[in-house]
Amino acid sequence: MRSRLSRFGIAASFLLACWSHFITAGQKDAQNAPPKEVRDLVGTYTGEWTMFGIDEKGATVKRMAWTDTMKAEKPEVKDGRAYVSTLEQMTFEGGKTPPFKIEGKEGYYLKKDGGLGDYFIETVGKTHRMVKLGDNVWSYTIPAPTDELVLLGFPKEASGVHVLIKVVTKEQGNETHRISRLTTVSWKDKMGKERGLQFVSLQGIHKRQP
Repeated sequence: MRSRLSRFGIAASFLLACWSHFITAGQKDAQNAPPKEVRDLVGTYTGEWTMFGIDEKGATVKRMAWTDTMKAEKPEVKDGRAYVSTLEQMTFEGGKTPPFKIEGKEGYYLKKDGGLGDYFIETVGKTHRMVKLGDNVWSYTIPAPTDELVLLGFPKEASGVHVLIKVVTKEQGNETHRISRLTTVSWKDKMGKERGLQFVSLQGIHKRQP
């Protein structure tokens, strides 16, 4: 009798341990399941973009333009963030710059209680944390990189700051992301005179494909 009871006790303990494992695993999977807001990011987006700079006289001019197709997929929760992986194929106007691809991530930081925090965009090894300004409106600001300012027509000694604004709307039934970047730059011209300029350095649009 004792042997049977012992075997029953061992079996019951084993089943209870297995049951606890499955319950814990199920709870963990539920906690790590990507939230709806992140799953809703999955899709294909097409866009048109124009970047502006200055000419030799300091007037604002178009520096380059391109179209792109971005695919967002594989929603996941990892390292305190919930996000999708993105792959962007860019094709430049004029054909002088060959097409290329950029991988990234896009989604939300998670709060301690599991709720959604700030939005972020990660690309080319840099993460931009966005602040929500209102319903479907986000923004971030970063120092303007020196090499980019040179590309836009400014001297190497120039300094500046970018402020990007993203607004998501519904246009003709399609989700549309409109993005503008305001850049403020300070520099000295060839005569040593201090100059300053604030202008829209980037404008673009992303439309979700049906």
